[in-house]
Amino acid sequence: MVLGQGKGELRFEPAAQLMAWAQKRTGLGEWGDPIFRSGLNALLDSLEGMHGLSPLGVVTYDKMIRQALVNRLRFHDCSIPRRDLEAPVIITGLPRSGTTALHRLLALDPLFHAPPLWELLDPFADTGVSLRRWRTTAQIAFKNRLLPDLDQKHYTRADTAEECTLLLANSLASPIFWDLTPLDGYLEWYQSTDQRPVYVEYRRQLEVLQARHPGRRLLLKAPAHLGNLAVLHEIVPEAHLIQTNRDPTKAFFSHCSLRETLSSLVTVQPDRAAIADHVRRVFEHDLRANVMFHDKEPGAVTDVACSSLRREPTDVLRAIHSRFGLPWGESAANRVADAGRSSSGPGKHHYSHDGWGIPASRVDTLFGDYRRRFNNLLAGS
Repeated sequence: MVLGQGKGELRFEPAAQLMAWAQKRTGLGEWGDPIFRSGLNALLDSLEGMHGLSPLGVVTYDKMIRQALVNRLRFHDCSIPRRDLEAPVIITGLPRSGTTALHRLLALDPLFHAPPLWELLDPFADTGVSLRRWRTTAQIAFKNRLLPDLDQKHYTRADTAEECTLLLANSLASPIFWDLTPLDGYLEWYQSTDQRPVYVEYRRQLEVLQARHPGRRLLLKAPAHLGNLAVLHEIVPEAHLIQTNRDPTKAFFSHCSLRETLSSLVTVQPDRAAIADHVRRVFEHDLRANVMFHDKEPGAVTDVACSSLRREPTDVLRAIHSRFGLPWGESAANRVADAGRSSSGPGKHHYSHDGWGIPASRVDTLFGDYRRRFNNLLAGS
């Protein structure tokens, strides 16, 4: 890996050089829809203009960008087979609203294939499963040594089901890039850009994964879909959509806490006020669009209360299976019960409402349309 030098600091190579590197690495040259170029340029511009990015942060982002470009070239390789989707189940919701818990509980059912982290990071590679799992395990071990509290905030391992946000990254249009640290310019580009081409590519990536797992429904989740349900519903109309719902004040500060931990990996000193402001902007944008979609397409989404999932997970899963016409029996209930008994967990995530530059009382007044629309699902969450 070679990074450019500028003013005594590590800098990112220009987009053209990064793309040339990916072509040389893969021996491929078909990039698909050129929209990814504007995303790549917006991301690089935001990173170049950012103060406080650490040397490890530069290396981390450089690796993420290169992997996304390699994945993109491999995905557009015409020799990769695709298959019609078998009504995938796609979960969304505010970050920290129970999407991960619901995703991983549903993934216990062998009816589904919930892509694990190792597959999502490198989904179109020719290398075997063992090598990709080993690489992912090594990456997680390194990250957890640097961020010892990460497991309490978001536990993941190579084989755990993870967010399909990683597939959106292959179009260079994904929250995964600003989750590490606030990138205002990139966020502005993302929120002002038509996401249809991105979701067309998302669907085609799902079709590749479906071909590799015939006879099983894909089970996916990403809070990134929360503000894009209209586009997702248009491009993947056969998908069963589920949304988890939680008091947005609790989700807000919990997500800020996670973002602070992630930011400490790539910055010299996380800026808590900047993180909170960035999270506010994302929540406002996504919840506004989400409420509009619910009003326009009533019944298109199965809404789940985070509090119900926590108290009565088996009942929630049984209701979901019934809603989508999926089989449910005693063995499914036993799997959920066994998971609850055997899960020691990494420990509870403790977070504070203080020190973020925005008081909880102010957050309580935000996101009013969402609070009114889903009031009956937010109590006790």
